[in-house]
Order: sequence, then C-alpha cells, then structure tokens
Amino acid sequence: MKLLNFVGASLIATALVGCNTMPGPGGQAGVSVLDSNTRAHLDTELTMADYTAFAENVTNKMLSSRIVQSWGNKRPRLIVARLQNNTDNENIRMQDIHDRITETILNSGVARLVDTSATRFDYVVKTELSSTRQYGQDGAELAFFKLEFKMFKIDGEMVGQWSDVLPLGRAKQKFL
Repeated sequence: MKLLNFVGASLIATALVGCNTMPGPGGQAGVSVLDSNTRAHLDTELTMADYTAFAENVTNKMLSSRIVQSWGNKRPRLIVARLQNNTDNENIRMQDIHDRITETILNSGVARLVDTSATRFDYVVKTELSSTRQYGQDGAELAFFKLEFKMFKIDGEMVGQWSDVLPLGRAKQKFL
C-alpha cells in the first residue's frame, strides 16, 4: 500500500512541476500549461502522449528486432491489422494508436504497407491493447496497460512478438 501511495504522490508531484497556473488574459486562473515533454496524469487513463509513446516504443522494438533486420533491403509487404481493444475503456482512440504505428513503420522504409484487403502480402502484424486494474482498500488504484504486437507469416507461423507496459497509479484523495 505504501508503494501505491508513493506512486500516486509521485504522479501528482510530476504533474504539478510541469504546470504554470498564473492567471492569463481573460481571467483564466486555474488553467495550466503542461510541459509537452511530460506525461503527467490526473487519472489512471491513457492520454494522447501515452498513445504516441506506446505506439512508437513497441513499433521501434519490432523494427530493431532480428527478424526485421534480416529483411535488409527486401521491403516485404506488411499488413498492420486492426488494433484490438481488450481494455475496460471502449473510448480509447484506437485509430490514433494504429495511425502512429503505421506512420512509424512507413517512415522507417523497411517494409511496404498494404491494406488489410490485400491478397498479396508477406507478413501480418496483429496488435492488442489490454489492461488490468488493482484497487486498494483506501481508494488507491493501480492500472497496467499493455500494447502487444505479434507478427505472422502468410502461412500463419508466428515469427515475432513485442510489447510495452505502462503502469499508472492514483493515490487516495485526502481532503483538508
């Protein structure tokens, strides 16, 4: 439980360090600007920065893997299948994650991306976002999000698997 309190306090401290709460034109006191390099959270839900980081981390793991490096200059045809959302939040913008994955692969130049309706391809990458949550008796919450890629040959043989996990914690709120 001390770990959950520490994680929650750390997240809150990180969010506050990146904020500027000076009143601006029009009397917007309480409006904050966060440093764009931080991934501050007010809750245990994913943010747009998390989507981008998740997609880039796992895609770069795949691109630097032995299997992809063995392609050399061949540039095989690759399908990035529709991202499966196996989380408890159906409102996650799955298309944003998929778009970042395909953009990263396309910009790498290691493969030719083809549509899921293509009949000629060499590999399929299936992607899944999942989550689990733990709750403490004092109202603390810990959420784990996992983004996973699995690469298959056209004959169905799995040739690679890559993932990344993001833990998010929220401490019990104390009212003074």
